[in-house]
Amino acid sequence: MNILVIVSDTLRRDYLGPYGNPVVQTPSLDALARESVVFDQAFSGSFPTLPCRAELFTGRFVFPYLNWGALPKKEVILSETLSAENYTCAMVTDNLPLCRERYGYDRGFHARHRIRGQWYDALEPLDGPFEWPCSPKKLRSHDGRMKQYLRNVSGFRTEEDYFAPRVAREAMHWLEENHHRGRWLLYVDLFDPHEPWDPPKEFTDLYDANGTGDNVIYPAFGRAENYSEADIRRMRALYSGEITLMDKWVGKLIAKLDALGHRDDTVVCFLSDHGILLGERNLLGKMGGTMRDLLGWPPYSQLSRVPMLFRVPGVTPGRRTAMVHPGDVTPTVLELAGVKVPPTMTASSLVPVLKGNADRVRDIAVSSWSLRGWNPHRPSVIRNDEWTYVCWRSGLEPEVYHRATDPDELQNVYSKNKGVVPDLHRQYLRFLQENDVPVRHYVPRIWLMSWDRRPRETLFHPQPAASAG
Repeated sequence: MNILVIVSDTLRRDYLGPYGNPVVQTPSLDALARESVVFDQAFSGSFPTLPCRAELFTGRFVFPYLNWGALPKKEVILSETLSAENYTCAMVTDNLPLCRERYGYDRGFHARHRIRGQWYDALEPLDGPFEWPCSPKKLRSHDGRMKQYLRNVSGFRTEEDYFAPRVAREAMHWLEENHHRGRWLLYVDLFDPHEPWDPPKEFTDLYDANGTGDNVIYPAFGRAENYSEADIRRMRALYSGEITLMDKWVGKLIAKLDALGHRDDTVVCFLSDHGILLGERNLLGKMGGTMRDLLGWPPYSQLSRVPMLFRVPGVTPGRRTAMVHPGDVTPTVLELAGVKVPPTMTASSLVPVLKGNADRVRDIAVSSWSLRGWNPHRPSVIRNDEWTYVCWRSGLEPEVYHRATDPDELQNVYSKNKGVVPDLHRQYLRFLQENDVPVRHYVPRIWLMSWDRRPRETLFHPQPAASAG
C-alpha cells in the first residue's frame, strides 16, 4: 500500500464544505470527502505547528515533554520506519520551520523538495523592491518578517507563482518520476492558509469583491477590536481565498495520483494541524495580548478542531464521531501498510474505526501547548463528548464549556458546573502519566482549585478508569 499524507497548515475545519461551510468554495475537498472516512471530532493534540509535526511523525503525544524546536534524534518516526521496510519516502513542503536543517524533520526521507520564499524565508535580497498591502502599522512584524515576505512575492504574476500551486506541482512531478518504483510515502506539507494571507486577487474577490477593508494579510495577534469590522471581513476573505486556492491544487494532486493508476493502492490522508481565531472571542491569531494569555491562548474550538479525511482502498466512505488526533495518523497508516507499529508510537491506530469495527479509540481529547517548564500560561484543553475543560495550571481558575449546547465554546459555565471538573482532571492526569510527562511538568498541574479538598495523593495517583467518578 502506498501512502499520501497532505497537511494544510492553520486550516479551520469550519471553513470547509465537508464540515458544513456553505460559503467557502472547496470542491476538491468536497469530492475527496465523498470518497473518504471523515472524522467529525478531530482535534489538534500537540499545539501548534512544529509540535503537531513532531506528534504526527512520532505517533505519540509530545506536548508533555517537547516544545518548539528540533525533533530529538532518539524519536522513532514514520519516515525512518517505512524506509526500513523498503519504502521510498519523499517530503514536499514550503513550511519554513519544518525546513530548518538543525531541526531534523527530514530524517528518513530519501528526497526533500523545499519550495523557497514562504513566510520570512530569507530568499530575496534585503534591499529588494516591495509594496505594502496596507498601512504597515496594521501588520505583525512589519519591520522585519513582513518586509522579507513582500520582497519574496514581489515578482508573482500568475496563479502558478503562488506557494500552494508550486508545492502541488512539485509533488505531482515527484509522483510522475517515482510512482512506479515500488512502495512509497509522499508527505506533502502546505503552509497555506497560514498567514500571510495573500492569494491571487480573483480568489479573494470570491468572498469580498467590493469590500472596503484593508488587505491586512498578517494582523498583529491580539484583540480584534484593534481593527475595523471591514478589516476583519477582509481578513476572513483573504483567508477564505487562500483555502480555495489550496483546495484547487490539492485536487490537482489527487487527480494526478488517480490518473497514474494509484487510486486502488494508495491511502490518502488529508488533515490540518490547528486553526486560527479570526475575530471570535474578540481575538485574532493563536496567541498574544494581555499578560495572562501572552504565551498561549487555550486551543479553543476555532483553534483545535481540524479536518481529517482518510480515503482508503476497500473501506466504505462515511463519517465517524471518534475523538482523534494527528498523532493517530502514523500508527494508522503503518497498520494499513502492513508494517509493524513500533512500541514507542502510543497514539491509536484508527483502522478499527475506519472499518466500522469500533466507535472510539479514547474517551477524551487533549489539545495543549507544551508543558515544558513551570509557566502557568501554557493551558491544556480537555474534552469529552459533553464538556470542555480548560486547565491553565494548578491554582488558576479553570474554564468549562458545555459542548452539547455551546460547540463554539463561547460561554464559560464553570461557576455553575464545578462538579464536572474533578473527573475530567483525573482523566487529564491519567493521560499525562500514560504519555511520559516528566515529573517537573506534571507537579504544577496535579491539584485543582482551593475548593477541591480531596487528599492530594488521590490526584497524584488517579484512580483507574473503571472506578473514576
